[in-house]
Amino acid sequence: MPRFATLALAATLASSASIAAPALAQADTAAEFEARYAALRTAMEARDAAATGAILAPEYTMTDLRGETRKGADMLARMQKMAARAPDAARKIETKVLSATVVGDRATVEQQLVGGARRTGDDGKEHTMEMVMASTDTWARRGEAWLLVSSVQTGMTVKRDGEVFFHEGK
Repeated sequence: MPRFATLALAATLASSASIAAPALAQADTAAEFEARYAALRTAMEARDAAATGAILAPEYTMTDLRGETRKGADMLARMQKMAARAPDAARKIETKVLSATVVGDRATVEQQLVGGARRTGDDGKEHTMEMVMASTDTWARRGEAWLLVSSVQTGMTVKRDGEVFFHEGK
């Protein structure tokens, strides 16, 4: 192979790797945060304060769509008063990381929590309920772990049998 062709091939491979690397890093980062959200959801459903506290930063706050901010410690205390929730096959919850931007030891994550269940309505009929809640979350790397520092809700949509009956925000 002539030297020019070898250099061209090497340059093409190098540029392909440099283009693919950010996309792969983004996918890895999104998967890492999706795993953290799944662990948080599991801990909260089990009302496990220790496991929840291992994911939430001590200064964690959550700001809802009305602009009201709640401290993580207050949420944990309220969670402890509730009965643990048994797994429910009719209930689905999934967190989708839409984007994750890491700068140093901080990350900004745009995520959606999508949940659904079948419920009996006031009319006595069974209905399919779906909720989509969006937030912008800030995470901080502390040691080897990412801790959730803040969540700001940016939107919520609730559907019954596929029809939107509540929407606010994005």
